[in-house]
Amino acid sequence: MNYFYKILLSLLLSTFLLMNNAFSDWTNIKFYKSNGIIIGTAEGVDSWFLNTPSFKFDFKNLKSGIYRLALHDGNSCNNYGLSAEINNPKLKPWKPSQLLILEVKENGIFDTTLAMKPEKFTEETRGLISIGSLRGYPLLLFKDSEKKITGCGMVPLLNASK
Repeated sequence: MNYFYKILLSLLLSTFLLMNNAFSDWTNIKFYKSNGIIIGTAEGVDSWFLNTPSFKFDFKNLKSGIYRLALHDGNSCNNYGLSAEINNPKLKPWKPSQLLILEVKENGIFDTTLAMKPEKFTEETRGLISIGSLRGYPLLLFKDSEKKITGCGMVPLLNASK
């Protein structure tokens, strides 16, 4: 009987892990300065519990200071469009023009994991921004409150060629 419970527990655990993995989306985004120099990458994954994206950043070659990551509704880094909440007001609780705040130290490196989240989780705000909903859109990096773009990364589509 003890052997039966071990097998049952293993099957249940395997099923749970497969179900969890099936609902998590992930991506790898390359960020570039406007002159084509690579800033680094951000590996993104959806939280299975809250369905919110988290990013593990590996940025280099930045000036020290505070940066903000913004979601725009364009289709490329050259044609980045408007901040996403302008054409989609439902996104306002997520603050797309300031999704994440990054603090780069004197060495110019930012290698931290950060999670995106709305001001308040409700049934209406949950899942509005996820890795899947970010696909095909640019994420722009701005220094402090400047309007000039420091860098940009396109969230790749699922079937995009490499």
